[in-house]
Amino acid sequence: LTLPGILFPQKCERCGRAGASIPCRAAAGCSRLYHFPCAAASGCFQSMKTLRLLCPEHVAEAVDTEDARCSVCKGPGDLRDLAFCTSCGQHFHGACLDISLTPRKRSGWQCPECKVCQTCRQPGRDSAMLVCEACDKGYHPFCTEPATQGLPTGSWRCKNCWVCSDCGRHSAGLGSSCPWSPGSAVCGDCQQRRATADAPTAPEHAAQPDPPTQTSEPPVPSEPTDAPVPPPELEPVGGDEETQPLLNPKETPPDPKETPPDPNETPPDPKEAPPGHAQSPPGEL
Repeated sequence: LTLPGILFPQKCERCGRAGASIPCRAAAGCSRLYHFPCAAASGCFQSMKTLRLLCPEHVAEAVDTEDARCSVCKGPGDLRDLAFCTSCGQHFHGACLDISLTPRKRSGWQCPECKVCQTCRQPGRDSAMLVCEACDKGYHPFCTEPATQGLPTGSWRCKNCWVCSDCGRHSAGLGSSCPWSPGSAVCGDCQQRRATADAPTAPEHAAQPDPPTQTSEPPVPSEPTDAPVPPPELEPVGGDEETQPLLNPKETPPDPKETPPDPNETPPDPKEAPPGHAQSPPGEL
């Protein structure tokens, strides 16, 4: 058994590794060599009938080739936009299939009629298969790991093309400790990191508010009011300070009941009856 690197020491124009065996067949001569999947990824024109390959710089020479026709529009159109089906050998414009051709999609590309599931290698229509938006490869929903229930309504990527949007790791490089769900955009580690960052953190020693101080004073209204405030009631003093006589604190105040008689006042006549009492007639007791 001969090693490919020894049998074909030439390097591939695309990947730079040894083993390239398909040369460009340009009329003016070209020294470029390719691996078969690298030729498709580079956008080379390949003819299955004539076994001729033209590199992207000489692809214009394929305009007169019999099979340089799109199977949809039946014309050569833009030869750089032709995709080569690795199963049937037909060519399709990416615009005619409404797909953007990238090197990842061109490599090992299969047309809608030849597409098979990459897991079980059984055929299936695009409408009944999961088609990766990155490589355009097909998978049966029940052949994915884990199995997918139904077809997703949005975009979907296979396990070979999935990349974590946070850390940039591929699903093939994730171990069992970092699971990945096909419906998620991030790996298990990044999901846990996001959940930890979004979780609210409670302070270790939360300061307790001081209890309100109880006072006997009425509460002060928070907002001023326009209602008039009545003046405080004053106890009667008993007279004006200017008319009140000064009293000696050592003397005992006189009793109002024992008021001494006025010497200038005439004493009442005992014969006169006090007012309000009728005098008895003489002879009556």
